[in-house]
Amino acid sequence: MKTALAQPKENQSGQRMGAKGLKTRRRLIDATVDLLNGIPIRDIKVVDIAARAKTASATFYLYFDSVIEVVCAASAELVQSTPQIMALFDSEWTQDNSMEKAISLVRLYIAFWDGHRALLRTRNLAAEEGDVRFVQVREDSVRPLLVALADRIVAAQQAGRTPSFAPAAAMSGTIMMMLERLGALMDVHRARSDVTLEGMIAACAQQVATSVGFPPA
Repeated sequence: MKTALAQPKENQSGQRMGAKGLKTRRRLIDATVDLLNGIPIRDIKVVDIAARAKTASATFYLYFDSVIEVVCAASAELVQSTPQIMALFDSEWTQDNSMEKAISLVRLYIAFWDGHRALLRTRNLAAEEGDVRFVQVREDSVRPLLVALADRIVAAQQAGRTPSFAPAAAMSGTIMMMLERLGALMDVHRARSDVTLEGMIAACAQQVATSVGFPPA
């Protein structure tokens, strides 16, 4: 899902954006993400973004009020419920293939994190600090995945394959938090010898498979 923030029709002056305006806005977003991959948001200035985008600082303000706003716009384009991940939920899960599918899910999720690490960390920190714009784009990004997983859990509960003492939505949200932390901290796990990344992936996948009613034998 992309929000109105990700696909605006007008610039800051209320003028409808044509192809040229959209391209300029695109360059500003891409320049910001590029900078964010190297330095924290607190060190990024409008003049830096404009220079990287090969435009003027005044032009920046035609499209965004601040650095934080362009970062929010970039975040709104991130869809963690990727087509590959959603395709897993559209396929059939069985006792024989549940761990394979769950491992694929975890790997796809953390690969997405790895590809957008700086932006996701910045988005999540802003959301956790209470910025409602970032809270909204974060929720939009993961909602389809949360719903798809919850639907699988409901089906497992109704079939008696998994306990019903916890609501499916709560279980889905808990697994989502686990995936988020694994994605955010995977570099830490890579650096440790006693807790490997592969071990964490397997542990996370086991929880996913169990939640949908097909625990590994």
